[in-house]
Amino acid sequence: MYDPSKLKEAIDTKLMHSVIAKLPNGEIIGHCALTFDGPQNTSPEAGKMMVDPNYRGHQVAEKMAQKRIEIARTLALPGFWTECVTNHPYSQHEMIAFNAKETGLFIGDMPSTIAMKGLENHPDTRMSLLAFYLSIEDRPHTIYLPSNHTAHTQELAQDLNLDRKVLVSNQAGKGQTIINTVVNSGIQTANISVELIGNDFLQAVENQLKSIQYLNLASIYLDLPIQQEAASRAFEDLEKRGFFWGSWMPNYSSKGDVVRLQKINQTVNVDEIVCARPQGDSVKSYVVSEWKRTQKSA
Repeated sequence: MYDPSKLKEAIDTKLMHSVIAKLPNGEIIGHCALTFDGPQNTSPEAGKMMVDPNYRGHQVAEKMAQKRIEIARTLALPGFWTECVTNHPYSQHEMIAFNAKETGLFIGDMPSTIAMKGLENHPDTRMSLLAFYLSIEDRPHTIYLPSNHTAHTQELAQDLNLDRKVLVSNQAGKGQTIINTVVNSGIQTANISVELIGNDFLQAVENQLKSIQYLNLASIYLDLPIQQEAASRAFEDLEKRGFFWGSWMPNYSSKGDVVRLQKINQTVNVDEIVCARPQGDSVKSYVVSEWKRTQKSA
């Protein structure tokens, strides 16, 4: 979001809450924000973190991140999530310091053309992002997943100290699927958001995929509302079509949690993914293994 008019609209409609760091002379040397996808999004993305390279190592990012948490508490949010780059561990350490936990990995999310001054870059492959969640005030509820994902999710919930009842169901969707797709041509990705899992779910997803097929996107994401009982079966059906676990996103909407699945249409060197601690390595291993498993059955 670099369009000034769109930025102004996001701020005016309270869909973005910014924190800036500036010098006494008014020079801005840093920025971060909480950004909501829409009015139903209750755990926003914490991102848009930028610090002037001349002021790295001066605790600028940490101070802005602390202020961002204070804003989240003022807004009575259940928490927020963020994506940390994996060409270095520094931003991961910042989230870990605030007790955020790893919940997933988005493989090859960022184009290789995006480079960071003074840091290691890999121009031969797209960069992956490690997802973190910071819980503030949980909203306990029941979620539905395939049996092969229940143990992993329960481990994540325990680590995050979130109260979740994880169930498995073969319930099919009812009614007509409500679904929407947004394309980000700048980074060659698309996000399919499912509001209601209907009895026409697979056909609805196929229609969305066909509508963007000509774009040859690098990655396609799908947000599945796992508080709906039909999510267990829908998740399994999506895996048969090449989607796989991206990240659990607790309290993402006012209705509950989602799992963001991903479908990768690219080659990514996962050996270049740097994690700051064993928990991150464990999440990375889980996601990469799911990628390999689903490609065999797709």
